[in-house]
Amino acid sequence: MTREDFLKRVAEVLEVESVTDDTRFRELDGWCSLQAFGLLVMLENELGVRMDIEAFQKVETVGELYGQG
Repeated sequence: MTREDFLKRVAEVLEVESVTDDTRFRELDGWCSLQAFGLLVMLENELGVRMDIEAFQKVETVGELYGQG
């Protein structure tokens, strides 16, 4: 998955128009545990990356999420 595709998918999961590498997803309006779960599922299903909760809690930006893949 390209970075551009990843950013589009993250925006879909977060239900926002767009995100960048610098987007601090936890600071977005509407951030909730369902979106967190959606990001974890997307990472595993589409990138084959399994991230535990402790590692996920340390990630602050969308770019850091992409770096996990």
